[in-house]
Amino acid sequence: MTVAELRPFLIQVLIKKGMYAYEAEIVADRLLDADALGRPQEGCGSLARYLDCMDMGDIDPRAISLRKSETPATALIDANEGMGQVAATKAMETAVEKARAVGIGMVLVANSQQLGCPLVYARLAAQQGLIGLCLSSTAEKIMPREDGATHLFLGSQPMAYAIPYGETSLGFDFSFQPESNSKVTLPTELSAPLGLLHAVLTCGLTGERMPSEKTRGPHLERTEHVLVAINPEAFAGIAKLQRKTEALEEYFRQHGLPLDVQMLSADPFRPINPEVLSQLQAIAVRAKVPWPEQA
Repeated sequence: MTVAELRPFLIQVLIKKGMYAYEAEIVADRLLDADALGRPQEGCGSLARYLDCMDMGDIDPRAISLRKSETPATALIDANEGMGQVAATKAMETAVEKARAVGIGMVLVANSQQLGCPLVYARLAAQQGLIGLCLSSTAEKIMPREDGATHLFLGSQPMAYAIPYGETSLGFDFSFQPESNSKVTLPTELSAPLGLLHAVLTCGLTGERMPSEKTRGPHLERTEHVLVAINPEAFAGIAKLQRKTEALEEYFRQHGLPLDVQMLSADPFRPINPEVLSQLQAIAVRAKVPWPEQA
């Protein structure tokens, strides 16, 4: 069973939970995007968790995202306790529109649920020739150290960027949490200088609760997101950006720096992780949705 073959099944399950068809398609696409990039636990592997949250009332499957404020370059969206994938996708689409018009677009999302893999949203901008950035706030605050003690920090604070690169794009995702699915784990020493900036951008600008104030757990607390798109044509141009990016990539490779430049070529024919496949088959039984037949 491949990523591409699962799309109709995911949409059916989400519609049965009460989502509008168009928004169910958005969620399915973002989950499958994460799987295609090799992030199954932020893709289809997270579906059961989202369905449980809907059953418990922590996610409103029919929530309507509303713009609370807007300027030519910015916007603030209230997700109304809806799926993070829906609000974040609409936010990046809005950021891209604004970047094409004025050079840069920055859209914040408040009162949301988790969005999954932040790299997916940064890549949405890169696929259209723009630089994409995505930050997301979380509720986790304590990380165990090697000596068994705990270190107070501001959550896993996932973030990602993606840059257009020829026919594909390249980028990274980061997190302070070692067991996360991010490509790069940031050292806890940066949780003060970089974590503070992350919290200010996600929570400070939205006026929502800081990670240190979120005490009810990641699925009960609401989440904030920042989506940014930057248009190279408003600056030196895409051709010069391409040349500089190629030179930087070659520099990293020649000097053997511990920086694995990641080409973001999603594979729609990537096989679904067997463990995730078992979870989805169990969901099919519970939801009484037919399991897709393989071609």
